[in-house]
Amino acid sequence: MRILGWLLVILALVELATDRPDSSNLPIEHTFEEPIAFPFEITRRYTEVDIKVPHHFHIFVFHYVNEETTQELSYIVDKVIDEPADVADLSLYGEQYILADGTSAFFDETDATSQALWWQNKDGFTARIIYYIDGNTVELDDESRLSVQQLINLANQTL
Repeated sequence: MRILGWLLVILALVELATDRPDSSNLPIEHTFEEPIAFPFEITRRYTEVDIKVPHHFHIFVFHYVNEETTQELSYIVDKVIDEPADVADLSLYGEQYILADGTSAFFDETDATSQALWWQNKDGFTARIIYYIDGNTVELDDESRLSVQQLINLANQTL
């Protein structure tokens, strides 16, 4: 009986010492296609990653800037992880357009200082491209405004 008791203790110690991955510490990996052709020259690129709660809410922001003209595009993808795959109602964001893969995208220009195109990407992330000038402080006019097709072309590069 003693031998059986010691065997159970040793087995328990071996089990505790076994290195098993902790599911809450698994690597977080996402792959995003970024646009490579832009409607204006890009002189600076940078990326922000904001993982508010690991394994729950992820935001990735890719910035493309022309420092001389102060034009900027932000490509933003975000997702609440571990939530039901309910698709957000992006139709609230404006007029509907269709991307190259058949995905619905919605154009928003309600703010005079920016233009945005919203869609759900194939991995369930909400994606948007936002265009603005000088930190979103300059009102867009006919010369500075991008066409909806230019925003669609950018979005199509991310599919």
